Amino acid sequence: MVFIPVNLGGDHWIVARVDLRKENVWIYDSLVAVRDDKTYKDTFKPLEVVFPRWLEDVGFYNVRHDLRNANHWNVKICKGVPQQEPGSGDCGVFMLMITMYLMFGLRLNFISGHGQYFRKKIVVDIFNGDIGL
Repeated sequence: MVFIPVNLGGDHWIVARVDLRKENVWIYDSLVAVRDDKTYKDTFKPLEVVFPRWLEDVGFYNVRHDLRNANHWNVKICKGVPQQEPGSGDCGVFMLMITMYLMFGLRLNFISGHGQYFRKKIVVDIFNGDIGL
């Protein structure tokens, strides 16, 4: 599993979770409720071609022969992702928390009201050295 922070339009952060075995790119967006599904999915469609090509170019398949095949990669927009309040500016915080929850196998069961708590938690974790910069 690979987690990639993605900036959309210079003002919104989401996370892409790449499953190398299943050849899927899962998009987790805390503001997906305000987007048109068709146009939104088209934004990520190039990843279906670009990502496997990038893996080829960096020599990933030279090391992991077992993961190379001719199957088509798929980009999927995740449903049920915790949504932030529009205009709250919490997208970066939500992107970090979604990534952390997924890394530890936790359910994404937080809500928009948790944004301030997560901001404080991130600051404390950095201060205590639990998150390296």
